[in-house]
Amino acid sequence: MEEKLLTLTLDAAWQPISIIPADKGFSMVYSGRAQAIENYSEKPCALFYYPSVIVCKKYIRTKPIPLSPTRSNIYWRDKLTCQYCGKTEDKRRMTLDHVIPKSRGGPKTWLNLVTCCVSCNQKKGDKTPSEASMELITTPHAPRFNVMRAFKINETPNSWDKFLKR
Repeated sequence: MEEKLLTLTLDAAWQPISIIPADKGFSMVYSGRAQAIENYSEKPCALFYYPSVIVCKKYIRTKPIPLSPTRSNIYWRDKLTCQYCGKTEDKRRMTLDHVIPKSRGGPKTWLNLVTCCVSCNQKKGDKTPSEASMELITTPHAPRFNVMRAFKINETPNSWDKFLKR
C-alpha cells in the first residue's frame, strides 16, 4: 500500500462510527466480524480487495459519540465567523470567547465557547454579552457527531459519499 488507504466503518444500523486503516478493515471482513460494502481496486493479495466501506455485523451504536469542544472544533462549528459581529477571518486571527467569562466560573463547554474576532473579544472583555451590550448571532450548541470531524479527515473516497450525511 503506497498511500494510506482508510476504511469507513458503519455499525449494524449503517451509521458511520469510525474510520480505520484498510488493513484492519480487511482483517475485520475476513475474520467474519464485518461485511465489505465497497472495495478499493488495490489488493493485499491476489484474491481479495481492501474494503473501502464495511458494516459491522453485530455492533449498533446506541449513544451519540461526543465531540470535544476544542479550539478547532469550535471554529469548525462556527464556520470561523465571529459570533458577535459576523466577521469571517483566518483562524490565526480568531480567538475563543467564554460567553460567561472564565473568571466568573464559565465552563469550557460547547454551550459557553464561541468563535470571536480579536476586536470583539477585547470589547467584551470580562463581561457577559448583555453587560457589554453585545448580542450573539447564533446560540452556541453541541454539534451532532460527525465521523469526518472526529477523525480529522478532509478528503474521502467517492465510495463513502452515500454513507456520510453532509
